Amino acid sequence: MALLEVVESSQEHVVDLRHELDIVRGALDRTDAVLAIADETLTRAEDVIVQTRRWAPVLLGVLGLVAAGAAAAIVIHRRRKAALED
Repeated sequence: MALLEVVESSQEHVVDLRHELDIVRGALDRTDAVLAIADETLTRAEDVIVQTRRWAPVLLGVLGLVAAGAAAAIVIHRRRKAALED
């Protein structure tokens, strides 16, 4: 009888262990899904950073030229206005 009790007790432990392993497996699956999403997000962010590094100098150069052109236009306008007033 004692041997039967040991086998039943071991079987209960195995069932409990399987239940706990199923919980861990579910947690690992969710963690894997989250890590896949994070990896995709980081890949997209890296692509955006690379594109920004390519286009930022061009954009800043264009903005600088526009600002210089606007400043030159203002100066020319003021000089013409001052010349007409004299």
